Amino acid sequence: MTDRPLLSLSPLTAVDASPPDLVAAAADAGFDCVGIRARAAATDTQWPMLDNGPMVRETRRRADDLGIEILDVEVLRITGTDDVEAALRVLDAASTLRASYVLVNGNDPEPTRQADTFAHLCREAEQRGVSLALEFMAFSRIRTLGDATAVLTHAASPAAVLVVDALHLARTGSTVDEVRAVPDRWLSYAQLCDAPSAAPAGHAGLITEARTDRLLPGEGELPLHDLVGALPAGTVFSVEAPVLAHTGWAVGDRAEYAYRALRDTVSAA
Repeated sequence: MTDRPLLSLSPLTAVDASPPDLVAAAADAGFDCVGIRARAAATDTQWPMLDNGPMVRETRRRADDLGIEILDVEVLRITGTDDVEAALRVLDAASTLRASYVLVNGNDPEPTRQADTFAHLCREAEQRGVSLALEFMAFSRIRTLGDATAVLTHAASPAAVLVVDALHLARTGSTVDEVRAVPDRWLSYAQLCDAPSAAPAGHAGLITEARTDRLLPGEGELPLHDLVGALPAGTVFSVEAPVLAHTGWAVGDRAEYAYRALRDTVSAA
């Protein structure tokens, strides 16, 4: 056992890598954990991770062989129009992979329905032994930390937690002081990256920055040390930093750079 914080590699840092290759790269770089993208955005490569097929089994086998944990599975999107069965397939994939969390984005324009859907999915997650990590983003329907905690309160489930992304914290106008006020039971892991202090212009600019144009921790102006210090002991830190300048790099190289940046930032804090 180690008393240092556990470090994880988010799949968005190398979104073009297959899940088994991302597991191997994360382990080789020194990470304790890795995230797996089971349901990608429409513009990203769609890996066959929702069918309990060969790639799912190979991903789990590599994690076992290399001694690395699967932290989370992405992304479960609540839209108000999705088939619930699609969400359950993401939960089933997380259970098969023995992941701790499923990352949830809220995009339902009807707030009450969105909160009720999240609560229902929490009950499904409880049965599968996983937790739902709710993310707030300026370009989603759960825009602020306060919006997210209201949904968690409504769910009233031990499977409901909050994931704090450093970029989204800054771009939504939420603060580290607000993070300190969140109950520890909701704070299990956080996503770190860096960026300039000034936000890009417009809705589309925020999406582009978040998905493809972040900086590694320590290379920008976000108050990462303050954020790390505000989180409870036992928080897992995941580096979610798709760096535009690293496009085309081998997944192993991206993982190594990301590991060093995350390790140094968390250690300094």
